[in-house]
Formats: sequence, structure tokens, C-alpha cells
Amino acid sequence: MAGESPGGRLRRVAIRSVIVLVAGAAILAPILYYASTVDVRPPQVDHFGVTQHLPGDSSVALTTASLEVVFSEMVDHASAEGAFVIDPAVPGAFSWSGTTMVFTPARRLPLQTAFRVSFHAGVKDETGNAMGAGGPFGFRTVGSPSVVASRPADGAEGVALDATISITFSTLMDTASVERALEVIPRIDLELRWSGEQLTIVPRTSLHADQHYLVIVGSGATDLAGTALGDPLRLAFTTVNAGLRPRTLVPADGSQGIAVTTPIAVIMDRALDPDSLDDRLMTISPNVAGSLTIVAPDGAAGLADSARRVLRFTPSGPLPANTTFTVTLSASVLGADGARLDAPLTWTFTTGSASQSLGNQIVYLSSRSGVANLWAMNPDGTNQHELSSELSPVTSYAVAPDGQSYVVGDGVRLVESDADGSGRRVLTESGMVEFDPAYAPDGSAIVFGRADAATGAGLGLWSRGPGGGTAEQIDVPAGAGGATLSPSPSGDASASPGTAAPAALLRAPRYSPDGKRLAFVDAGGRVGILDLGSGFLTGGAFHAASPPAWFPDGSGILVSGVRAPSGRGGWTDGRLTPGTAVPPMTPTGLRLTAADRAALRIVELDAGLSLVQPTPLKEGAGLPAIGPNGRIAYLVLDPDGTAAGSLWIAASGGIGSRELRPDSRARFLGVAFAPEPGTLVVARQPVVASPPSAPSPSPGASASVTPLPLASGAQSPAPAASNGPGSDEVPAAGIWLIDASTGIGQQLTTDGWLPRWIP
Repeated sequence: MAGESPGGRLRRVAIRSVIVLVAGAAILAPILYYASTVDVRPPQVDHFGVTQHLPGDSSVALTTASLEVVFSEMVDHASAEGAFVIDPAVPGAFSWSGTTMVFTPARRLPLQTAFRVSFHAGVKDETGNAMGAGGPFGFRTVGSPSVVASRPADGAEGVALDATISITFSTLMDTASVERALEVIPRIDLELRWSGEQLTIVPRTSLHADQHYLVIVGSGATDLAGTALGDPLRLAFTTVNAGLRPRTLVPADGSQGIAVTTPIAVIMDRALDPDSLDDRLMTISPNVAGSLTIVAPDGAAGLADSARRVLRFTPSGPLPANTTFTVTLSASVLGADGARLDAPLTWTFTTGSASQSLGNQIVYLSSRSGVANLWAMNPDGTNQHELSSELSPVTSYAVAPDGQSYVVGDGVRLVESDADGSGRRVLTESGMVEFDPAYAPDGSAIVFGRADAATGAGLGLWSRGPGGGTAEQIDVPAGAGGATLSPSPSGDASASPGTAAPAALLRAPRYSPDGKRLAFVDAGGRVGILDLGSGFLTGGAFHAASPPAWFPDGSGILVSGVRAPSGRGGWTDGRLTPGTAVPPMTPTGLRLTAADRAALRIVELDAGLSLVQPTPLKEGAGLPAIGPNGRIAYLVLDPDGTAAGSLWIAASGGIGSRELRPDSRARFLGVAFAPEPGTLVVARQPVVASPPSAPSPSPGASASVTPLPLASGAQSPAPAASNGPGSDEVPAAGIWLIDASTGIGQQLTTDGWLPRWIP
């Protein structure tokens, strides 16, 4: 074969290369076409969010928010809408913009609700690829807007005359609605400035000296979503004054029945200059031996205000009974800032006659001596006399079963005294907060709650013998008998707060009639009954707003409260804020919201059971009392946030509940049974609106209304306050006896609250 030329070989190589390229292209072309035109990837959710949310927190939605879901590609609308799930369920409508699906609720989302959004499998793209299950995605809705800070603080005193007033809300507000709901009393010429969540009120002229101001933001104020302010703001403060001013005289001017053990004091509006102290500052007639000092308030009053503003004279012995004293304070006393009194102060008071026993006496709290203290009187209202004489307002008390002694508390410390006021002894140890005292039925022990003053952690329940002595902790097991009441971290106040999780307060311990069981409440949200013999604990979940009330046979208790609080009242984690006093266990003391007050229920917990049981008593019921025959009396509180309400009574077991309507112009603050179960001892206040510029009256304040009809032969109230010249009416406030069947009443005092008849 003749040799092939080089050109021929090149042609064959080129032809073979072309054939290979054509064959490769024929094979690769369908592959590339399929890869470039056919989508086999399923869609997915690239983003989930809410369209309106709190500034800086996209997980908290406003109630007007819509939900936004962004898919990775265009999807079939019907399949996506059908796979969409929101829990809790909310009706609404869908709209689309490209790959974005928007779900718009048909109505506002509920407040303070956690939502979960997910997709069932089956969301398809345009080529039919189906997505698997998607989510869940979570968000929650806001609560009602609230005021989280103010300057000055509520109750502030000595505010500068050129001060501005700032109010910080929990979220961005609708500024126009806030300004419409804003009121400053007395009126001032002002300018309003906003900075995010903060409103600043700038007076155009100086505030007046020694003036009480009230700033109100009503419920008409709303956030940007139109949600109303949860709790209307009432911010009170007092400006500085030009001269030294007395805030409280103790005993009050003209007061009668004052304890013979009382100190004589003037509580000033500012700290005093100790260098101005002189024994000649105060003169007392008839002459009384004693010592004059400048001190800071003690107990709960000292926590609220530690300034040395109290000028106190301590008599060297009991004052003579039934004696009128005249006290004069010289104008030479000075404030720490150099301020002086405008003129000398002169006032009078009259001592009472102490009782050796409180048996068959009605005891109650009253502030008629200038500071709230424990008082007593005969069942007909005579011989009204002061028992305790504390300078820190008393908020709770207990009387020994034999009537020979009593304990008072101000939410920080407990003080025990004999019935005649002698033998006063402070029971609470340094570094501790003690509260809610009660005696054992045989008088052998005083039981109470305790907390660590530095950390606010609950330290459980304790007891000590009457007359003082060492306190001993009561062993309250956690988790026994179905209960999970908070254990005490340690009885040692010096223990490191990091050694155990801070516990909730255990409150309001109450012995069963036979003394064998102890009922109490956990401020964190449970009610318990402890068998003191076996240590067996039973309990149930419930947020109490009253101390437990035992049935006469000791089978169980009644307590008022709510199952699920709104979260804006006095129930938080059940711990005490350090530096504060434990408030009274009442709806008012706990500062319950209107929603929580409306949700109040009275439930029953029987010994040996692990669940609280509802009773047939009226909704909104609180503060139950049980009589010797098992009858139940309770209040249905008014919705306006005051301490008062209507009075209801029911047979044993809560059957046949009915309202007592003795006088529609007065309301009830509290109720207890007399030893005779057909008689109720009640505290009342008149239904009289306060002037807009005046602060709300404190419990026990009196006003002029027609009284209840008096029982035949009943004495007139003592003392009886006049309503003006020629008036025969007496104030409807105070302590009354009421016939539980007829509603006929006998007024005993014109002031007072928290009454009890000691057998």
C-alpha cells in the first residue's frame, strides 16, 4: 500500500473529531435542556414575620399585625393557603405579592397570646414540586400598654418647682390619644414633648410651692395598634415648700381614747437638723417626764423613707388615763436645710383607759390617732381606746385566744404587747421581714411568714411562743400530697443568695380550729394545708387574694383569688421586692387590676385533696368569712378599683347566696362574724365621690350620708361626727353591727376597717 500523504491523515483526524463532537452534543444537549428547563427542587419558606411589632423585638406582634410568609419561589396559592395553620385559630384572609403570602386576621389578635404558625406538607410550586411540612414559627402578641417609669415617682415629695414630669410607656403610643387622656390637677400651663415611648410634660411657669399635684392618664390612651392603656396612671407628687411643715401629729389633734403608752411625735416634711434639738423644744401639760429625740421612721415606714424627720418624745412611763394633754412645739426647730416653722404648733389629745383583756371586745384598725393602729371597744361602741401606738402604720394584727395579748404588723416587722399596752416587744430580728401573724387556738404559739430583707426571698413559715423567744421554722415539704408549694431556701439569713433559687413567700398561715392543721397560701400561686402531726401537705394551684378561712369543723378552707392572673397586678413571681413591705393580702393591697378583680372567685380546699373546688358563691367574690355555724359572708368588690363592695351572705356550703342591701349609699370594706352567728361585724365607707383635685380617701375616712337604720334601742355611734349645723345625720363610714337576716344595722364608730369580735 502506497504511503498516505500527511494531508490525508489530517483530514481523517478532523473528520473523526467532528463526529465525536456531534455525537457528544447530541447526548449532552437533552441533558442540558432538561437541567435548565425542568425544576425538581421543592419550595421552602425563606422568611416568616409579622408586619407590625414592638420596636426592637420582631417576635412580639401588635394586635393589628398581619403575618408575612416569603417562599423561595412562586407557589400555588390554593395549596399554600390550604396548608397554612395558626394555633390558636384565627379567622382571616390571604393576599399575595409575588412569592410573599400575607395573612390578615379578620379582627384584632388577642392580647398576651402565644401563637404557632406551621404548614402541612403539600405546598406546591408551579411545576408541581411539593414542600414538606414547614415550621413551626412562633410569635406572641403584646399586652396592654403600661407605664413603666415616671419622674417624679408616685408619692414623691419635695419636688423642685422647675421640675419637668416624664412618663415612659412600655411601647410606642398614639400620641394624640394620650394627650386627650392626660389631665394635671391643679391645671397648669404646659408643653408636651415626645421622644419614642417617653412623654415629657414641661410646665411653662414654675410649679406652686407646697402643692399636691395629680397627673392622670386615663384608659382612653392607646398604643399605635389602638390597644387601651391597661391601668390608668395616677401619679401624685408634692412640691417643696418654703417653710418647715408638720406632716403628721401623733397623737392627732383632738383625738380621744389614745393609748397611755403612746409616744408624742411630729413627723415633718423633711429631715430635721439634730443640732436644733433642745429639751425645751416641746412642752407638755400636764407635765410628763421623758426624752426628746430626732429619729428616722422605723419598720415599714423607715423602708419607705429613711430621712430623720421624726421628732419623738418618749414618756418615761405610762401616761395617766382619761387625761387631756396639751402639746406645744417651739418654732425654733430647724430642718436640715435650715427651714423653720412659721409659728409654734399646739395641739391636744386625750388618753383612754386600757383594758386588762380583749375578751368580748371588738378590735379594728383606725388612723384617728394620726397613724393606723389597733383599737378596741365594747360591743356597743363604748370605751373606744387605742391599743398599739406604733409610728409605722399597722396593716395586720392577731389577738391571743385568751385576749391577754396581741401582735401587730406593718408588713416588715411584728410587735407584741399585752392587752393593756404594756410589755411592748419587737419580735422581728434584724435582716428579716415578718408578716401575717396568727395565734394557735390554744395560744401556745404565734405563726407568721418570713422573708430575707436583703434578697426578698421567702423563708417559709415560722412560729414562736408568745412573749418572744426563739423562732422555729415549720417544715413545709415540697411536692407532698400533690402540692408543689415553694420550699424555703434556708432559714439562715446569712446564707448566700446563690445557694438556692429564691423562693416565693408563704403567707397568711391560719390554724385549724383544733390546731392540728395549718392552712396557708404560696404567693407564687398555690394554696396548701399542712398536717402538723404527719407533715402531710395537700394543696392546689390558685392565686389567693385573701387569707384562708377555716370551716368550723376543720374539714377545709375557703379562699378568694383567681386561677390565672392577668400579669399586671400584685402577683409576679411571688417574691418580695427588697426594700419594700409585704402588702395586706387583700385585692386592694395586692393592687389587682380591674380584670383580676372581676375574675375573683371563692374556692374550697378540703384537707387531703389536691385540687381547689369552685363554690356556688357569686362571681367576683372576695374576702370570705365563715361563722360558727358555717354560714359564709363575703364581698363582691366594685369594679372601680376602690376597696369597697357589696355584702353577700350564704348558708353553709355556699347555698342560697343573697345580697344584703341596708343602704345603697354606702359600701363595705370588710366583714367578720360575731360570736352570735346571726350578727355580722362590718366596716363601711360612704359612696361619696371625692373632688377631682383631692386624693382618694384612705380606708376609714368618713363622709356625710344617711346612716343605716339603727336597731331598736341601739346607742348612737360614739364618737358621732357632725355633718354641719343643724344636721342630725352621722357618717355612714366606720364599724357597724348588722343583723344577717334583716339587714338592720347599729353604727359603732365613724371610722375604721378590718374589724373582729374577740369572744
